[in-house]
Amino acid sequence: MSQCGDAILINGRFLMQPVTGVQRVARELVAEMDRLRGAGETPLHLALACEPNADISGLGLRHIPVERRGGASGHAWEQFVLPRMAAGRRLLCLGNTVPLASALGRQRLSVMIHDVSYLSLPQAYSLRYRAAHGALLPVMLRGADTVFTVCDTEAERLRRLHRGARVVALQNGAWIRDRVERVDHGERERMVLYVGSLSRRKNVERVIEVAQYLAREDGVRTVLVGGGNEILAPIRARVASDVESMIDFIGQVPDLETLAGYYRRAGCLLFPSLYEASPLPPVEAMSLGCPVVASAIPSITERCGSAALYCDPHDSTDILAAVRRVLYNREQADALRHAGFERAARYSWRDQARGLLAAMTRS
Repeated sequence: MSQCGDAILINGRFLMQPVTGVQRVARELVAEMDRLRGAGETPLHLALACEPNADISGLGLRHIPVERRGGASGHAWEQFVLPRMAAGRRLLCLGNTVPLASALGRQRLSVMIHDVSYLSLPQAYSLRYRAAHGALLPVMLRGADTVFTVCDTEAERLRRLHRGARVVALQNGAWIRDRVERVDHGERERMVLYVGSLSRRKNVERVIEVAQYLAREDGVRTVLVGGGNEILAPIRARVASDVESMIDFIGQVPDLETLAGYYRRAGCLLFPSLYEASPLPPVEAMSLGCPVVASAIPSITERCGSAALYCDPHDSTDILAAVRRVLYNREQADALRHAGFERAARYSWRDQARGLLAAMTRS
């Protein structure tokens, strides 16, 4: 096993977590790093550390060895087992957290901080989550050789939080294996799709409000893909009994081909989030020909460019009007669909992995 500066151990804690955006990014990046290693595109010696029962079957690894060690699980595994496994190698942590011992000690460390939304929207998160991440953030910014994030907007914020941090912004990819599906799936359903956590940060309370107007006034169904978890504050929204049959909460959809089916059928994706960095659902939708209505905030306009129809995320009337423009204006929907194909083609998991490896090679 190489102990020199080109040896990197990837923190595989994400393999033991439910798959949301952060874990999806980690999975895509590790799979692409494996392919790049196999193609001889990086001199770095990579290995993946994980718990004994971690399921790696979906990664398709052929060139990155896997090192398993028990003794603890979850957060405790990351904090106490992982630093000992590193044994002089640099740690690469892709999921917003690092072992404190590594960040405070002399362990070489790179970390991906996807966003710091809890600083702007504390009401969206549990007190325990805010306290833990608020304490860890300055330690990561001071202790990491390289801090990766996923958009220029977030990179600037991290640099303001710690002037000495070396921050590298690399946009997330889009759909599986950078696929853009430029095919016509025929007439779409009069259905609005939301994909994301049931979180105040995602503005899901307004999504539910708009969904009730659409059901009651237009007879349009809304499907919400995603769930809540212990880190999120509970949402405050109720669905009226007269429209509850038109609003479907289907929970997490871990199978990506099942998720693709929703994108292919939906009249539009509604994504009026209050805070994002490099969100996956808008460009996933674009990759599969689904028009996008999204909030006019800097990180989303950076991500989506002119390929989305924008709305004011604080104004339910404006959100509703934007959705109706897409549902009832075929020319508008077609223009968004074609612009979406071009926009999605700009994003690549392989390019993001290349950028990550190149930055670690240089540091």
